[in-house]
Amino acid sequence: MNVCILGGGNIGTLLMGDIGRNEDVSVRLLTSRPDDWNNIIEVCNNDGTIKYTGKIDVISSNPQEVIQDADIIISTLPSHIFSKTIQRIKPFLKKEVWIGMMPGNGGGEFYCKDLIENGCTIFGFQRVHGISRLKEYGKSVYDLGKKDELFIGAIPARNTSDVCKALEHILNMKCNPLENFLQVSLTPANPILHTARLYGIFHNYKEGVYWENMIQFYNEWTDECSEMLIATDEEVQNLCLKLGTIDLKKFGFVKAYFKADTAQQITEQISNKPALNNIQSPLIKTEKGYIPDFNSRYFLEDFPYGLCIIKSFCELMEVKTPFIDKILMWFETFCGVEYYVDGRFVGKDLKALPLPQNFEIHSREDVFAYYK
Repeated sequence: MNVCILGGGNIGTLLMGDIGRNEDVSVRLLTSRPDDWNNIIEVCNNDGTIKYTGKIDVISSNPQEVIQDADIIISTLPSHIFSKTIQRIKPFLKKEVWIGMMPGNGGGEFYCKDLIENGCTIFGFQRVHGISRLKEYGKSVYDLGKKDELFIGAIPARNTSDVCKALEHILNMKCNPLENFLQVSLTPANPILHTARLYGIFHNYKEGVYWENMIQFYNEWTDECSEMLIATDEEVQNLCLKLGTIDLKKFGFVKAYFKADTAQQITEQISNKPALNNIQSPLIKTEKGYIPDFNSRYFLEDFPYGLCIIKSFCELMEVKTPFIDKILMWFETFCGVEYYVDGRFVGKDLKALPLPQNFEIHSREDVFAYYK
């Protein structure tokens, strides 16, 4: 089996270390920096000792060299980069290749619409398979903790079980098939977790404001952020109820996921997770202090390719979203984009995003026809 990874960041490197342990799997990597990579990836404990190694057989910036014989492709790229990369690799794809995204939210399934129609299987992970941090780019990565099990959805849905069996083998992890890829697309993970936190940190920011110190993203989590997280999560639950045929239990809603009943308990859970220690907020240091890093993946990814997608499904199903609106309207001003016009979610900067309405999906029936 030939497996190609797109993206050599934290998760992509850990994936290659994990999959590359299999003697019957050949790993490929598509990267813009092939000369910076070793063929052996060291997966390390938190103290830097090596747990195991994985082998990468082919490393290239040329899609033809790593894509044309790939049976499975897994992308860990940000959504705005995935959309461009999928166009680059399309000419070299096998006819019935499987293309996966980790994590699977971000609208990637819409960028693959024509591939689905031509026989490809698209799959997505509800969440990443573990927490990791690069030790040395292209060479080593810290494994900070793996999930006990994974949940995976696919289009066409009938192929989900086959995908899970293959992934269980190459990842050596239990993989549970979901009934519908929607259970991936609408999972209340980073699109509400990160955006609630970013709103909490930056909603009072104006140009000329500086922070004296770096803010820890998780270790300094606040009850205000937990309250916003709970509120937006409840709006996602209302969406799922309106859709009607989605098993809510498999979404991992916030209170159940953190095993907490109150905002204070969620704050305690998040701020005290060892695997999330010392993860910094998107701030950059200047001579006067810290200011927002507007080029951070937190801003480029989680709002346009996360919360906007959830909001679009809510619009389609006529679900009211006062808290999601509050965050997105703040983000409009913060980043200078247009999502709302006279209070309506129809701004010009929505036109290029992977939203269902931009792909001829305008009703509940259209949703389930696409994701069947």
